[in-house]
Amino acid sequence: MRIGIYLGDFVPDVGGGFTFQDEVFRAFASVAKVSEQEHEYVVLGTSSSLHDYVRAVGHGMAAFQVKSSALTNRKESLKSYLPLLSRLFGPGPIENACVALGLDCLWYVAGGAFEATDTPYLATVWDLQHRMTPWFPEMSSGGTWDAREFAYRRFLQRASFIVTGTDVGRHELELNYGVGAERVRRLPHPTPTFYEAATSAETGVVSKLGLQQPYLFYPAQFWAHKNHIGILKGLAVLRDQYKICMPLVLTGSDKGNIEYVKESVKSLGLSGQVLFTGFVTQKELTELYRGAAMLVYASFCGPENLPPLEAFSLGCPVVAADVPGASEQLGEAALLFDPLCANDLAAKIVMVLLQPGLADDLRKKGLKRSAAWTVDDFALGIIQIFNHLAGYRRSWAPAKYLS
Repeated sequence: MRIGIYLGDFVPDVGGGFTFQDEVFRAFASVAKVSEQEHEYVVLGTSSSLHDYVRAVGHGMAAFQVKSSALTNRKESLKSYLPLLSRLFGPGPIENACVALGLDCLWYVAGGAFEATDTPYLATVWDLQHRMTPWFPEMSSGGTWDAREFAYRRFLQRASFIVTGTDVGRHELELNYGVGAERVRRLPHPTPTFYEAATSAETGVVSKLGLQQPYLFYPAQFWAHKNHIGILKGLAVLRDQYKICMPLVLTGSDKGNIEYVKESVKSLGLSGQVLFTGFVTQKELTELYRGAAMLVYASFCGPENLPPLEAFSLGCPVVAADVPGASEQLGEAALLFDPLCANDLAAKIVMVLLQPGLADDLRKKGLKRSAAWTVDDFALGIIQIFNHLAGYRRSWAPAKYLS
């Protein structure tokens, strides 16, 4: 088959989404070159730097920049609300690209809802949080919930196959969108490998920031669902009940909630303990993980999250929110806490701080867990899905390459 790999317009400041796409694509390009010759691949995206990126890491794959406009994007949004408008508006920009390139199927690498093409496609789902936690403003305000719901429903129900990382995720797809179990493939979130290239050249970010160890670390964009407030309240409990005052390092871009978080820091009397770094490079991120006493991952959302896997691979103990999917993804390698309970979080932090044996055990289990599922494993799993889909696709005439 001639297969399209859609990367969209991914950029480094989208956080875990960029890391996932970048690492998965690099691994896939390498594995596909070595392990199988049955398929041909074309990389699609909207970024102006797509050709340079694919030329650098794509192992000879071709690249195609998908062109769109505000008008075409608006039309695609309207199709989500009224699918029959597809007959009036015609194909969208991605389907037009599929036809022009003669693609037999398409793989949307990132999680989310994209254009539902007539070309058979493989979707990736990281979460369905507008369904599972609709009360957060980023899930619901200003018509966001309705827009997501219409887009996800159309996109997922039309997908040939859907990749998700946990059985919890599979159940959520079946429950919310009626997707048959045979169309949902479980491929766990792979452990990132960017840290391997970052170990040889240190940036000195810990000393530059004037950090005193031990410190707590939480890399997350400032959305409400990331639960920065819960960590701050846990810090206050540590100070008031356990007489422990330690720094908290917060990295990540503002998504509308950072000012509220900063106000909460002041109101809780934590101004001298909390450091906001903004966006950091992957090398700096690696050093912050390595220097931390532990990762405190407090997000209310799951069922999969990337930072705990990053911490595992770097020998950083993990204390994580006990949300649906967390125990499945993290196993015994993380100490779980109730994300609504500051006392529980504080107690778990104290356990790791005061029990060196526990911290060492978490490090060992984290390293073992991180090695259990790699980006190469994920890439091979995707190729297996393509091979399975090819058995159906050969039932009708192959697409013709028009450009």
